[in-house]
Amino acid sequence: MADDGTSRRPTMRDVARAAGVSPTAVSFVLNERKDGRISAATQAKVLEAAAQLGFRPNLTARQLRLQQTHSIGMLTDGIASSPFAGQIVRAVEDAARRSGRVLLLVNTRGDADLGGAAARELLDRRVDGLIFASTVTREIAPLPELASVPSVLVNCFPAPGEPRIPSVRPAERFGGALAIRRLLAAGHRNIVALPGDGDWAAQERTTAFRKEMRAAGLAVRRGSIVPGPYTIDSGYDRALALLQAEDRPTALLCGNDRIALGALLAAQSQGLDVPGDVSLVGYDDQEELAGSVRPALTTVRLPFYELGLKGADALLALISGSSVPPRQDVHGELVERDSVAAPRSP
Repeated sequence: MADDGTSRRPTMRDVARAAGVSPTAVSFVLNERKDGRISAATQAKVLEAAAQLGFRPNLTARQLRLQQTHSIGMLTDGIASSPFAGQIVRAVEDAARRSGRVLLLVNTRGDADLGGAAARELLDRRVDGLIFASTVTREIAPLPELASVPSVLVNCFPAPGEPRIPSVRPAERFGGALAIRRLLAAGHRNIVALPGDGDWAAQERTTAFRKEMRAAGLAVRRGSIVPGPYTIDSGYDRALALLQAEDRPTALLCGNDRIALGALLAAQSQGLDVPGDVSLVGYDDQEELAGSVRPALTTVRLPFYELGLKGADALLALISGSSVPPRQDVHGELVERDSVAAPRSP
């Protein structure tokens, strides 16, 4: 603190007096402005005096000078309250902190009117850029406010005909290929996919399923793809019907870990062993679920943290004036656990 016995915040003039230099020299040093007339020794004295006094620069004045507030805004439609997709928010927070920026986060709860109002409020606070992140990977019509500042979409992408805002999304076709290849490598040939409810991610993974089955010389028969909701009950009901059939599959490829858990319960209800009688592969890697059930689920990990990190890096690049790709697809990985084995011989 300043040496006058008060509790006021120390100023540059206080630093100058303590260092025995001019306020102008202090301003150049503390604002990191170049001046060849200021020696290294003087710079060291200024920095030492500032540290001793506990001087903190006036960020508002600096922001006005640089035309940046060193803050970024983030709008989500529910990710902030999602236990595993919340990793996207954590990644953006980490990237913002490393860049010396503050993250301002608003959860729109999927309400377009609330989203527009929140975006305008963030713009009123003069954020340097905006990120919009979706809980579900999908096409969207981006909020018009995103066109006002550098903006990036995370876990979503513009629908055809919408403004081409840069986007970062999971490579779902790649992830789907990882899942089916694991079952094929184990020797399974009678495989049924329970891909989900027909959303974009399910469509991409189903395309991978068809392609990899054909590449293995296997026909995708009628009934080899059974869509339905991403729920435990749906997984149970669909798997139960399949496992009670005369030609029951030796492996089930599930659209998420909840479907896989339902399939596991269905198999156990029929006295079937997993993975001895039927193998299961999930998707998402909800660790509190996939890693906790017995047997633990082999699954494809959705790269939520990486999505947030690449989205934040893209936004920071845009803010600095650099160009970024119009779309980045981020690869997940197969997490090996205990729910896949070779099929038993007839």
